[in-house]
Amino acid sequence: MQWKRRRDLEGGKELGVWLLVDDEGRVERELYVESHEYRGEGFDVYTATPAGEWTHEGAYDAVDAAFDRALALVAESGHPTDDR
Repeated sequence: MQWKRRRDLEGGKELGVWLLVDDEGRVERELYVESHEYRGEGFDVYTATPAGEWTHEGAYDAVDAAFDRALALVAESGHPTDDR
């Protein structure tokens, strides 16, 4: 399995999107960094499964802290990233 950064999906409130994809191309997990600046709030990190189970991984005031958490989740998973 490998994490793939999906820059083509980013826009709106999603600042970062990674998909954990297996060898057949099936998505096993999704990872999001979202901005809530449009409503005067900070940033959130979420993971999700294809079955629709969402886990809130943290809320942050700064975008750098949110991305640090997302990248830590990628590293903790033990799966490589495509580094695009």
